[in-house]
Amino acid sequence: MKIRSILAFSALASTLAYGTATNAMDGPAFPEIDFSRPSSTLVAQQGNLNLVGEGEGTLSIGSRPSQTVTFVSVTSFPNQPAEVSLRLADGSLQRWGGNVISRSAEEAQIRLTNAGGADATGTLTVRYQGSTLISINGTGTLDGQPLSLRFTIADDSVNRPPTESAVILTQQGQGFFGLQGRPNQTVTFASVTVQPNNNAELSLRLTDGSQVRFAGQQTNRTAEDIVLNLTASGAASAQGTANIRYGPNNSILSLSSNGTLDGQPFFIQFNGQPATTQPPVTPPPSGNTITCHGRMDNGWRYRAEATNQRFTQIRWEGRRGESEVSTLRFYRNNAQGQPVYKGSFRGATMVTLVDLSGGNPRPSSQVSIGVEEWGWSRGNCSNR
Repeated sequence: MKIRSILAFSALASTLAYGTATNAMDGPAFPEIDFSRPSSTLVAQQGNLNLVGEGEGTLSIGSRPSQTVTFVSVTSFPNQPAEVSLRLADGSLQRWGGNVISRSAEEAQIRLTNAGGADATGTLTVRYQGSTLISINGTGTLDGQPLSLRFTIADDSVNRPPTESAVILTQQGQGFFGLQGRPNQTVTFASVTVQPNNNAELSLRLTDGSQVRFAGQQTNRTAEDIVLNLTASGAASAQGTANIRYGPNNSILSLSSNGTLDGQPFFIQFNGQPATTQPPVTPPPSGNTITCHGRMDNGWRYRAEATNQRFTQIRWEGRRGESEVSTLRFYRNNAQGQPVYKGSFRGATMVTLVDLSGGNPRPSSQVSIGVEEWGWSRGNCSNR
């Protein structure tokens, strides 16, 4: 049987009106994850988007059996949400909603926001020629369950290589977000999206329902880890590094980050679930001070002090009892994701502190302190 491409949207309307039944997505509702994105990815829509096509594809949601998709429509109007309709082989219909975040003459990307009454996240890549749908592919989550869609029209004259899709990591868990001058807040959900061009988005859901969102660039990726350079948080400026360890099914095992948000130091510490083998995350007490002690080769002893996981100063004591204080400022994260701080000794000699804990100073962690012409020393941290 020859399967044809449908070019007129009116044909879709008459087809869907006959004997259709919309699937209800059962399961616990999950908070909508609202991503921030770099302004460079925002492209204004140019006219309507009205695409339909018959073909064959696969829809996978969590552990449910995969379903066959036989028909897809995509519609969007300027300044209005986009709608994606999927006809399944059993005759049921699913409708998804979202927003067009980029569009060219041959391709559009849609950020999912809902699937009927259920929350959804992820990005769909839609390819077309004129008003003819060619394919639609994407991954994400539906009510917290992994989601995957692959669909191509049955037209042998269309032969294009597949486009690279975004990497989307999501996970419920437990962690903390801290911003200097404010109480630490509990994080219950985290997501990371990396586009093929390395544009990255990091989103945190807090217990009060609010969200903290960052945008930036992926700077490194292995089979287990992703490193992001954070550059913005909504309309605010941001600077810092995020280290994400991920596992099976694009789950986030752990997330650690620190830097500045509008000039104020911040940190993120998050462990994903299921984490039956991981101890619960203990929040760093607001205002708690960690001190790291050591001695330089020339005899000067030091005590580096960190408050809210940020090093602020080094107190020096000489052999004859003389004392000095070096004020520290955050400089950057090194290639290993370890915070680096800069200061000076007596206003003339450069002082460098490297937080070897990776931004989470605590008892038993260490720092490395270097002073020009003095060399380097390793200090041990404690609560006193």
